[in-house]
Amino acid sequence: MKTIKDIPRPFFEIYYFCAVTAFAIIYTFPLITNLGGIFYGFPWDSIGGIWNLWWLKFSYLNNISFYTHTYLSYPSGYDLSNHPYPYLFNFIGFLLTYFTNEIVAFNIIKLISFPALALTTYFLIYYLTVNKAISAITGLIYAFSPFHAIHNMAHFANLYWLPLAVLFFLKLLRECGYRNAILFGIFWGFVFVDNAYYAYFLGLLVPVFITVFILLDKEMSGNILRITFVKNLLVSFLVFLFIVFPMMYPMFKGIFSPQGSQIASAYGGNRAFSDLFVFSAKPLDYLLPSKHNPFLGWLIPDFGMSPLKGHRYTEHTLYLGYSLILLGGYAFYCALRKKGQLAVNSKDRQTIYLFFAIAIVAAILSAPPFIPLGKYHIDIQTREIFAEHKLYLPQYFLYKLFPMFRVYARMGAVVLLAVCVLAAFGLREISARINTLRMRYFFLLLFSLIIFIEYAEFPSLRLTMVKEPEVYKWLASQSGQFPIVEYPLGASDDPYTTYEYAFYQRIHKKYLVNGAAAGTPADKFRKEVMDISKEEAVDKLSDIGVKYIIIHKDKYIKGNEYVPLDWLTQPPRDKLFPVEYNDGKIPNIPIKRLRLIKDFGDVAVYEPIQGS
Repeated sequence: MKTIKDIPRPFFEIYYFCAVTAFAIIYTFPLITNLGGIFYGFPWDSIGGIWNLWWLKFSYLNNISFYTHTYLSYPSGYDLSNHPYPYLFNFIGFLLTYFTNEIVAFNIIKLISFPALALTTYFLIYYLTVNKAISAITGLIYAFSPFHAIHNMAHFANLYWLPLAVLFFLKLLRECGYRNAILFGIFWGFVFVDNAYYAYFLGLLVPVFITVFILLDKEMSGNILRITFVKNLLVSFLVFLFIVFPMMYPMFKGIFSPQGSQIASAYGGNRAFSDLFVFSAKPLDYLLPSKHNPFLGWLIPDFGMSPLKGHRYTEHTLYLGYSLILLGGYAFYCALRKKGQLAVNSKDRQTIYLFFAIAIVAAILSAPPFIPLGKYHIDIQTREIFAEHKLYLPQYFLYKLFPMFRVYARMGAVVLLAVCVLAAFGLREISARINTLRMRYFFLLLFSLIIFIEYAEFPSLRLTMVKEPEVYKWLASQSGQFPIVEYPLGASDDPYTTYEYAFYQRIHKKYLVNGAAAGTPADKFRKEVMDISKEEAVDKLSDIGVKYIIIHKDKYIKGNEYVPLDWLTQPPRDKLFPVEYNDGKIPNIPIKRLRLIKDFGDVAVYEPIQGS
């Protein structure tokens, strides 16, 4: 009877990729039945991502600059010429959008991210355990973990390069060689280009990898301390810079321009220190499943704004799973006591100690910037902690060096990867003790069922129907090109206003006054015209040639309906009704200055009265 290990490479990997793709299609069903009418994710950063894919194609077909244009933030325009350019994602996104459309392309990227991450994780685990079945299961676990599934709902997780970067860094540490050095540099660079956070985290952990190797293996420590390894590491870093340079060149060019201080501030200088508290991991984030788990979610109470449990769905669902923790613990126990296969393989024991250390250090780095000692209190608005005494953690000091990185909770991806490695060894140890092949597969199937129950994440918000509101279809039917403005006139990072207005620009294709980047002169203008009940606001809009003013009455009354989607507790009122929402009241329309053109019920279209 043939077994999994009898399937030759690369056929097994091809079958595996196809199988995980099928699993992703089942998990996201009925997405596959309507790739152009539904998208995977909830309307937050996702709708901004879809607009970006649309803009890639639209700007190309209409010979418009991708970087500088007036389709957003009219009349000042939107300037991306100094922004980092994620060329890998944009290239793939452009090709997919060009031959399909932005919704289909978005969904394809989301679907493929599952098998891509599963396969790269499989390569890492197989290198460490040399067990196809266990590597395949572990890859599936990591790809469909709550962390990856939810980040894929909120935005693009782009985790798939991380396991390969870790793999080739391990090979570099163990085997040296310029080939491993170059491949590590390439994949580390790809991680940065697709998601700079995980490349930054890996960079922080490089000293941990090196230190553990030096402490655990005298032979390895001799290799690492030699000048040859230093040269290899330097090659890796140079390759990393080569990969990253095309992405970062626009930003560096801008920083050294006359507007350099303003551009530098936009990339981190204006990040609030309190963000480190809001977007850090809390102890129970790793130990409790989300409330959207169909099997276990009912057991999870509402913790409110607790210091023990985070309140954001995307950033604070870091559940590791008790089955993985127990398996990882068992592997660590076997390594310490030199039991089973780990009794004869010192290299595997060192791997377990290494990833145990990585899990601990990564968990510490994911925490708030300090641990309060003695009396303390929490500012409920900013989530910042004020304490009598403080035990500072590394991220407190890292923030001063790299203020652009504020969401240390995403280090949970590294914690989970390390736990997956430990659990894979635990699985291998247990399965090796089972005599018959049939019972071994039964055990792996039982484990898969348990982890499915722990990791199941099927919130109703994971799929969003694509709508075409009547107001935008009417707007598209109006001939000519002209600017419009939509109210509430939200801030640049408000998904319910700014992102959604841009999302529907795909339909009408008119210039939008909305979309001004924070801290720019255009944002100053936005604040000046934020209250449409003031006649001077109408005058200023008339001066820049605005033809239609669209009032979303429902948004004023209901508040920001997208905020609760990413909250695990009831959001405070200031999050639902920021200043732009006029405290939940429809603004009084200055009828001497505005004429009603069309009323769609929840949405009304006005035009300025000329000469008034």
